[in-house]
Amino acid sequence: MVWEMLLYIYILYSPDWHYRSTMPTFLFLYGISFAVLHSIIRFDIGFKLHYVMLCVLCIPRVYKYYIYTKDMRAKRLAKFYVATLLLGSLCWLGDRFSCNQISSWPVNPQGHAMWHVFMGFNSYFANTFLMFCRAQQREWSPEVVHFMGILPYVRIKKPKTH
Repeated sequence: MVWEMLLYIYILYSPDWHYRSTMPTFLFLYGISFAVLHSIIRFDIGFKLHYVMLCVLCIPRVYKYYIYTKDMRAKRLAKFYVATLLLGSLCWLGDRFSCNQISSWPVNPQGHAMWHVFMGFNSYFANTFLMFCRAQQREWSPEVVHFMGILPYVRIKKPKTH
């Protein structure tokens, strides 16, 4: 999860970075340092707060991309990203704080498992939206299309260069 957010930070902020090798090197060393510390200290709530902090760092730039994007299908991807993040968070919180009560129900909704499902879709929608925005920045004529009419993905038409 932390590596994913570091990748998003790189994708979101790299167009404005003047020193091309500094940012990826810093993010890589940061990720390695955090992984080593986490394996030794086993952050519990610290890991969750750290993840939220990385998410908050991405919000201003994602919002900027969202407001500058004119394509309604791409905006829908961003909305799905937020919706799956909120639904996944609700499932996780429900499972975390109400597990004893929920486990006595006749049917257990498996909140932690649903969190994984929603966060998987969350990652997919985030990557797809960022792919659209990056292709748009590079003037590659991106277009959101759907696989089998359901799953959105980005089709890119790069200009031919000789």
